[in-house]
Amino acid sequence: MRLSRRILALATGLALVGAACGSSSGSKSAATSAAGTTAAAAATTAASAATTAKATTATTAGATTTAAAGGGEQTNAKWVADAEAAAKAKPLKATGDPVVLGFQNPEGDPAGTFPEYSIAAEAAVKYINEELGGIGADYKAGKPGRPIKLEVCKMAITPADSQKCANELAAKKPFAVVSSLNFFGNHFAIYKAANIPVIVGTPITALDFTSPGVFAIGGAGGCLGVHTGLVDFVTNTLGKKRIGVPWADTPPGVFCYHDLEKKPLEVLAGKTLKGGDIKAEGNSLKGSIAGLEHIGVPIKPGQADVTPQATQVLDFKPDGIILSAQGADCWTYVNSMSKLGWKATETPLVLSTACLDIAKMKEIGDTTKGIYFVGGVAIQSPDALSGQIKDEALTFQAKMKQYASDPAAAGKGFGGAGFTVTMNIWMIATLQANGDPAKLDQAAFVKAFGATSNHHQWAGTGLDCAGGAKNAPYVAVCNSIVTASQWDGEKLVVKRQNFSGLGLVKGTELDFGK
Repeated sequence: MRLSRRILALATGLALVGAACGSSSGSKSAATSAAGTTAAAAATTAASAATTAKATTATTAGATTTAAAGGGEQTNAKWVADAEAAAKAKPLKATGDPVVLGFQNPEGDPAGTFPEYSIAAEAAVKYINEELGGIGADYKAGKPGRPIKLEVCKMAITPADSQKCANELAAKKPFAVVSSLNFFGNHFAIYKAANIPVIVGTPITALDFTSPGVFAIGGAGGCLGVHTGLVDFVTNTLGKKRIGVPWADTPPGVFCYHDLEKKPLEVLAGKTLKGGDIKAEGNSLKGSIAGLEHIGVPIKPGQADVTPQATQVLDFKPDGIILSAQGADCWTYVNSMSKLGWKATETPLVLSTACLDIAKMKEIGDTTKGIYFVGGVAIQSPDALSGQIKDEALTFQAKMKQYASDPAAAGKGFGGAGFTVTMNIWMIATLQANGDPAKLDQAAFVKAFGATSNHHQWAGTGLDCAGGAKNAPYVAVCNSIVTASQWDGEKLVVKRQNFSGLGLVKGTELDFGK
C-alpha cells in the first residue's frame, strides 16, 4: 500500500513516452539514457503486470454503481451520488479559508498545448464551490466546507518551464498539485522537497508509472492502459494481424511506443524481447497470435501535412491501424490518409480518446464514421454510457456549459480528464475530512489516496492505488481499465467495455527504445 508522501525525483530532461497525448519536440537521447538507468532498476525488481481485467455493473438499493476489475461494488459510489443529489436539492456554497490546489498544464506551445485540461478543471472547481459546498461539507447536516482556489501555471514544453511552474506553485504552499501532462519529470523533485503531494492527471512518462508516492489517477492510466488497450483491441477484438502504428515522435512518445505498443505486439507475435524470453515469466499471451506483423512510423507533432508518413503506413498494407497523439495531430493524420484513399470501413482505425474532438469529427463528416476510440470512460459522449457513470457524464456536460470559460472544451481531448481529476480530489479530500473541514489534513489525504481499492472514480472506472504493487514496475498507476467505442457520425457506441491490456506486458522489462 502506497501511503508515503515521498515523490521520487525524476531526471531533468526525462525523455519517455507520450501515450494519452504524445506531443512535444526536442532531443531524446540523453534524457532517455537517464530515465533508463532509473527505471531499469525498478524493472529488475518487477514481479508482473496485471492480467486482463473485466468489470461489470451492479444495482443496489436503487443506485447503479460501477464495479471495478475483480468485481464488487465500488467503495463510496453511493456517497458520491448522495452528495451530488443533496447539493442538487439544496446547493451549498463553500465558505472559509480556501484550499489551494496547484495545477501545472502545458498551454500555448505548438509542440503541445492542452488548454481544455485547465478550462475543465476551473469549471469543476466552480461546481464544487458553488453547489457541492467545497471540500469537507457535511451534506446530511447541510453544512458547507472550504472553497478550492485553483492556481494554474501554464507551461511551454521545455524542462526550464516545467521547473519554473513547479517553483511558482510550490511557493503558494498548495494542499496538493495536479500535474496534467509533463514530459520531463523535473517538477517532482521540487514538490517532494516541499512535501507537496502530486496527483498525475494523465501519466505519460515511465517515472509517472514507476514512482512510489505518485498517484497517477488518469482514466485508464495514461498511455500504460491506453496503448496496451489499443493493441489488445485491434488484435484480440477486431482480429487484425497486420498492424500499422504511426506514433508521436516526442520525448514521452518514444517510450510509449516502444514499451507499450511495439513490445506488446511482439509479445503476441511470440518474439524474444530485449529482456529475454518472457515465457519464463509465465506470460501465457506470448505467441498467441501466429503471423502477427506490425510497422511503426514516427511522426513529429504540429505538422500541417503528414502524407509521407501516412503513405509509409498504408504501403505496409495493414488490416488495422492504431494511433495516439494530441488531438490536432490525430486529425491531420486522418486527413492525410483519407487523401490517399484510406477508408475506415476497409481498414479499421483505432485512436486513443486523447484524439477525441466531437466538433471536429462532425465537421469532417463521413470520413470519421466507423473510427474506434480506446481509453478511459468517454464522458464527452454520455449516450454511450449507463448508470451512475452516465449521470456523472451528464453532470460534466451541464456544468461545463454553466461554468466553463469555453464550453466547447467539454468535447475536446482532455476536457473530461481535467474535470474528473478535480472531482476525484474533492471526493477523496471530503471523505477524509468526514464532514468537518477543520479535520482536512494533507498527510491523511495522501494516506487515503494510497489506500484506495475498488474505489469509485468520478465518471470513471475504479481507483486502485493500493494495488499498484501487483503491477510492478508500474506501481504508481491507479487505473488501467479502458473501454472501446465506435463513432457512428453522431455519437460513440460502446463496443467493448472495461478491459485492460496490462497482461500483454507481464514479465517484461521496460523498453526505452534504445
